[in-house]
Amino acid sequence: MRYSQLVEAEATDIAVFYGGRFQPMHSGHFQVYMDLVRKFGSDNVFIATTVSKTATPEKDPFSFEEKQYLMNKMFNIPADKVLNTQPYKPDVSLTGKDPNNTAILLVFSEKDAGRLKTGGYLRMYKDGEQLITGDEAGYIYTVPVKDDGRSATTFRNIMRMDGVEDKKQEVFKDFFGAFNPEVYKFVKDKLNGDQQ
Repeated sequence: MRYSQLVEAEATDIAVFYGGRFQPMHSGHFQVYMDLVRKFGSDNVFIATTVSKTATPEKDPFSFEEKQYLMNKMFNIPADKVLNTQPYKPDVSLTGKDPNNTAILLVFSEKDAGRLKTGGYLRMYKDGEQLITGDEAGYIYTVPVKDDGRSATTFRNIMRMDGVEDKKQEVFKDFFGAFNPEVYKFVKDKLNGDQQ
């Protein structure tokens, strides 16, 4: 490889993709998102989520648009920062950044990052390192789990229970960190099949 090609590969921009199913996103996920925004800047951090072709209504009840709505309403994450793209192979062009000069940083929790193999295309991110563009390498950035025992599965199961309205509201507030009556009704109706 010629020296000019090596120089051309150096990234001048970065796109940080925090990936996950987010069925739905909870306040621990939001804490991670805000840590990323503080470290890399709000213009560079994006949520990468989609709905798999093998998704089931039980485990993946929310569409991409519904997840985007929940993130915006409950956490004030701008809709243009929530992208319908694969967490493990995000589409940089959806960010509005130039893929030819943008490094790709994939953010996963410590438990999920273990599924990825480094070497070849994927490398571990190191602070201060000169990054190269996403066509040549992608970087893995691991973050601690900040769920405080929250589980989307448990949340969905409680929201699907008959009765126990007070318990549902309490669990909703703990899960999201706040109570929003409009969103509460939307989530409850969606999980109980009361809407299309």
